[in-house]
Amino acid sequence: MFLYKLEIQGFKSFCDKTLLNFGDGITGVIGPNGCGKTNVSDAIRWVLGEQSAKQLRGDSMEDVIFNGCPTRKPLGMAEVHLTFKNDRGILPTEFSEVTISRRVFRSGMSEYFLNKTPCRLKDIKDLFFDTGMGSHAYSVIERQMVDNILSDNTNHRRFLFEEASGITKYKQRKTEALNKLDQTEGDLTRLNDIVFEIERELRSLARQVGKARRYQRLRDDVRDLDLALTADLITKLKEREAKAKEEWQEESVRREGVATELDTIEAQLNDQKLALLELERELTTAQGGLKDREEARVAAEHQVVLLRERATGLTRRAEEATDEAARMRERLIETQGREQEAQERLAEAREMRETAQGDSETNEASLNLLEQDLRATRAHAATHKQLSLDLFSTEAEKKGLCERYRERQIALGERRADAELRRNDQLERASFLERSLVEGTERRTQLEAEVESARAELAAGEDAITAANDRISAAEAALSQLKQQAAAADSRLRTLLELKKNFEGVSEGVKALLAAEASLPGMLGVVADVLEVPSEYLDALEASLGEASAFVLVENREAIEPALGRLRSLESGRATLVDLSALTASPRIDGPQHAGVLGRASDLVKCDERFRPLVDRLLGTVFVVESREVAAELAHLSMGGMRFVSLDGEVWERGRVRAGSGKSTGGLLHREMEIRDLSGKLADLSLAIEGATTEREQLDEARALAIETRDQARWMLDETKTALESQVRELSGVDRERGIALKDAEDRVKEMETHDIELEALARSLAEAEAELASFQSELDAVRAQLAEADIEVKAKEMARDEAAAKAQASREALLRYSREASEWETTWARAEQTVRELESAIKHREEEASQHSGRIAEIEAEVAGLSAGLTGLLESEGSQRERVLELQKVHIGLKEQVQAGEDAARQRRFEVTELGERLHMLELDRVQARADLDRTFERLRTEYEIDPEQWQPQPLPEGVDAETAPRQLEEARTKLRAIGPVNLLALEEYAKKKERFTFLTQQREDLHKAKAQLLEAIEKINVTASQMFSETFAKVHENFKDIFKTLFEGGDCELRMTGEDPMECEVEIVAKPRGKHLQSITLMSSGERSLTAIALLFAIYLVKPSPFCLLDEVDAPLDDANVDRFLNMLRRFGDRTQFVVITHNKKTMEAAGCIYGVTMQELGVSKLVSVNLDGVDVSHESRREAITAAIG
Repeated sequence: MFLYKLEIQGFKSFCDKTLLNFGDGITGVIGPNGCGKTNVSDAIRWVLGEQSAKQLRGDSMEDVIFNGCPTRKPLGMAEVHLTFKNDRGILPTEFSEVTISRRVFRSGMSEYFLNKTPCRLKDIKDLFFDTGMGSHAYSVIERQMVDNILSDNTNHRRFLFEEASGITKYKQRKTEALNKLDQTEGDLTRLNDIVFEIERELRSLARQVGKARRYQRLRDDVRDLDLALTADLITKLKEREAKAKEEWQEESVRREGVATELDTIEAQLNDQKLALLELERELTTAQGGLKDREEARVAAEHQVVLLRERATGLTRRAEEATDEAARMRERLIETQGREQEAQERLAEAREMRETAQGDSETNEASLNLLEQDLRATRAHAATHKQLSLDLFSTEAEKKGLCERYRERQIALGERRADAELRRNDQLERASFLERSLVEGTERRTQLEAEVESARAELAAGEDAITAANDRISAAEAALSQLKQQAAAADSRLRTLLELKKNFEGVSEGVKALLAAEASLPGMLGVVADVLEVPSEYLDALEASLGEASAFVLVENREAIEPALGRLRSLESGRATLVDLSALTASPRIDGPQHAGVLGRASDLVKCDERFRPLVDRLLGTVFVVESREVAAELAHLSMGGMRFVSLDGEVWERGRVRAGSGKSTGGLLHREMEIRDLSGKLADLSLAIEGATTEREQLDEARALAIETRDQARWMLDETKTALESQVRELSGVDRERGIALKDAEDRVKEMETHDIELEALARSLAEAEAELASFQSELDAVRAQLAEADIEVKAKEMARDEAAAKAQASREALLRYSREASEWETTWARAEQTVRELESAIKHREEEASQHSGRIAEIEAEVAGLSAGLTGLLESEGSQRERVLELQKVHIGLKEQVQAGEDAARQRRFEVTELGERLHMLELDRVQARADLDRTFERLRTEYEIDPEQWQPQPLPEGVDAETAPRQLEEARTKLRAIGPVNLLALEEYAKKKERFTFLTQQREDLHKAKAQLLEAIEKINVTASQMFSETFAKVHENFKDIFKTLFEGGDCELRMTGEDPMECEVEIVAKPRGKHLQSITLMSSGERSLTAIALLFAIYLVKPSPFCLLDEVDAPLDDANVDRFLNMLRRFGDRTQFVVITHNKKTMEAAGCIYGVTMQELGVSKLVSVNLDGVDVSHESRREAITAAIG
């Protein structure tokens, strides 16, 4: 494997695309200072993955992009491609040729490619692991790296040994394993906390689950019993509905017979009405004809007026057209005069234009001759100017060299000052870190105590949340029960109110009066609306009142007549009206003295005092008794005039009884009392629900507060733990930083000494460069004098040229002025000619318009005469039509009287139909009541049990339960269900989820324990393998280093030492003693000795693990000629196994190279390459030197 080629574009000073091909042996890169040859080294380091802009001699990665020069604009991108031949398979890839590429844009975006395929930086670093190649490996060596290898900071030396021993990837894997181990331990800690919390929650949920399961069993028993009893109730309600429907059909047949007679009478009445309608239509037509004749007469009169007005307007317009034609003739004469003037001025302008054109052509010819002479003189001056620029460029290079020396002096001075300032800062920082270490230890102790306190608060918060959840479950159950009761009561109330709103349960006549109550003064509703009856007497009093509960109450006699009139007009049926003002107090009769008598019915009813006479009249002779037996006995013993009603609604009187099966719940009194009870119940339930909701909200707030407290405690625990971990890490980091600060202070002292030496050398170089600059400036002054004379001659000829140009310009302007004037007069003449034509046409149009208006006036006068003659006929037709209308009106009055008689006969039959309709309505009401009860039952099935009644298949009573004992058993089951108290049904699902999560997390914890053990085992294996590899490589390099050191120094002694027991972390020290010297430290060696020592170590490593290529950037600069020879011998010795690219100023190194690239900067700020292959050149030094000189110009 070897380095094949390097392509650079836009990188630093290499603006254009630049290609370097590398062959075997040594390739040299040469050029003067500042030309950009070190940018070749930076390009290779950059494409290999260097991330430090400082290492590339910049402040940011944007600095590597070509930033422009006086002749070129900045570029937006830099890219480098580096190609290797992988024929020996050193790189872990199947490709025989590998190209790595890197791009960077000014936006900061960076791209990497591997064989033109986008990849990551990590992919490129992994490719070069343990190959000796990379941005920081020993394949790229520069002077700064020589200093770093021999500095007191042994990290650079250790990195070389790690790369040579091949343990870099092991250290990378160990770092990754340690990171994973830290992450695993952190995960275990968090997982243990979570598992502990879930275990505690599971214990609490287990108790709630048992209670919830008992609740579900009882709830299922209640459901089964309730549904079985509901199915029986549905069957009874359906039978009641069917019976009412059958009776309704029978009464409906009777009603149809009466309705047929009514239809016959109404048919005759319709015929009479049709005749009346036809007569009315004929009368309407006659009246319309009369109106049409009147409108025609008025229209004719109006048309005559309009025509006369139009004739007047046309006369005025004809006069205006004649006047305007006269004015246009005057304007035509004036415009013809302007047209003649424009023709004369146009001829004069054309003559002046031809004269100006001849003068312009003469002046242009003279100007062209002077321009040719000026160009020749300028070319002569340009030759002198180019020579001056060339000399000035050379002078600028000399000045630039001196300036760079001065800048280097300033930079080194600043770096020395920075090093001194850094040393003082590091000493001060070490002292500050020592104090921070003491304070941090105290803070760690405090945080450990806070962690324990936060754990206790978290446990207390969890207990509070559990207690709050239990209370919320109980409150939710109570609230749900209240809402179910309220929904049932509200549904029943809405049904009753709807029946009341539609006036169900009363006759059609009563309905009609109640519907019109707002428009009838003195209406007070029906009897049932004004009574208040205790629930235990409701059946008895409902039966006692009978139809009287639907009697309509009015205040006085005056209110009766409007009500009767409304009944007659609507023909809606019968109604009984009671005049309260006509009622007086009834005499009270004594009731029987019997233990079974509960009281007089009128005394058991509450009402307003003004209704008391009505109540006494209706119920004063009615007595409520305990049972039907008592009622029968008292009725038999009474002398008449009294009625006795049992609590179940049987009404007894002497010789008569009114009774029926079951309780009546569909009467007006029942309905009114139930509406009042339900309204009160709903109000009470609303208050209870509001209180329960408030309690539930308060419990939610309490739970939210408990959760917030728990979360705050958990957050505080996590924050404190994090702070503790951070504090421990910070203490470790502070201790480490203190050591680094002390070590850095020592390094800065050595750096200051190095800078002092470099400053002395720069002062000498600057003096030599300034002497060369002074001798060169005299030649430049002579060339500048010649250039000044040429400039004077150019300026004289430019003045002559400018005068001729001014004359030519004046001729052109005169020609342009006369041409413009001729064009303007041409336009004026054409415009005048067009205006003449337009005026002649307009005059003709106005004269024609006046003639047309005169003709139209004659036509209008003839039309007015015709309309006046037609008006006489219209007046005669209007009189005859008015007589026809009067005859038809007399016939219409007689026919209308016949229709009124027919309507009276139909009204009588309609009354009979209404009475039968009331009977049908009562039957329909009973059916509707049964259907309403059925619907409420269905609604309860939907709301309570979410059952669709249409698809429901009822189940029989559970085994061992009969129909008689089922209601009692249902109530017992409900009592047991209520006794359980609040139940958290969500606990069942929550317990299953928590249990599943607990099992999962427990398994995860076991997996983490296994992963931790595997990571520890892997780290141990990595330590053993890497330590062994490092020790073996170190021993081999040590022996090689001794041999090569003695070869380069022609004697002397050296040694490599490992300080520390762990090979993975130990430092590597170098002890070097050149022949005849006994130095205590390698820092006391000269620059040349330091370079040779670093080269000896580099080649000692190459003997163990050679790098396919090596880039040496001015490493030979400190060496004298003898040491350069020894250095070159080492390069030739390793040339068969390593490819060398050397950036150098040394002539001997240049002569040793097989191929040389010269870097020049012919264009300021832009580097160019010139290559020469020396493998085919004569081996003599003179021949090679001439070839090199030719290559770099």
